[in-house]
Order: sequence, then C-alpha cells, then structure tokens
Amino acid sequence: MSLVCTNCGSANYRKNGSYQGNQRYHCNDCGHYFSDKIRKFSYADKARALDMYLNNVGVRKVARFIGASPALIIRWVKAAGTRLSEQLEQASEQVKSGLPDIIEMDEIYTYVKKNSSAQSYGLLILDGKAVLLRLPLEIKE
Repeated sequence: MSLVCTNCGSANYRKNGSYQGNQRYHCNDCGHYFSDKIRKFSYADKARALDMYLNNVGVRKVARFIGASPALIIRWVKAAGTRLSEQLEQASEQVKSGLPDIIEMDEIYTYVKKNSSAQSYGLLILDGKAVLLRLPLEIKE
C-alpha cells in the first residue's frame, strides 16, 4: 500500500519530522500535513456509523457496533452536519447567481396544503446542485 496525502490523494509529498514516533509528511501539492499513523477507524467505518445514525439507530448502539465511544460518534455526526450545511450554502449561492430558466418535473408531485401558515422545507436538485427551499414559496416578480 503506497502512502498518499489524506487531503488531496497526491503522492507528491516530503518527510517533515516525526511526532510521538510517527513519521510526518508535507504534501507539495496542497500543503496539507499528514502522518503514516494507522487510523483506528477507516472512512468506511465512519460512513457506516453515520448511515446507522441516520436510520434511527441510537448513538450508544452505533458506538457498540463500531467499537468507538458515544462521544466520538456524536462528534462524527456533528462534523457531517457541518459539512452538509456548508455544501448546501455553497449550492444555494451558486443557484442564486444563476437561476435556471426551465425547471423540469417528472411524474412526481408534492401536495402543499392550501392556506397553510406553517413553514415546511424541501430539497430541490437543479443540474446536480441541491438547494434547500422553504415552502410555501414566495415568488416575487
């Protein structure tokens, strides 16, 4: 297994000292620092834990299945929520900058109750970009 940058996946790196007996490296492409320390939990383990959490498995049970502490599982969930929030913010900025002329809908329709004063939310995907919408929509011309 060859070592690559954990940030960009590049094999263009150089040695940069050591810390607690682990060799440190510096990526020449993105400037990220990383080590050759073996991770206790792989990215697949984290994805599995998040998938279990999103499918209504309790934090303690997820921690027991993965072999991690409940606090670590909560930290992973919070980090994933932050990343999702940032991605939605970027997508909404991109859509605000260039609204599409045509929105195509398939045979799937959503019913929004008339005269409803309660706010609800929906996810609109345009050209592979997701945008969080508040329903009922306020259309201004």
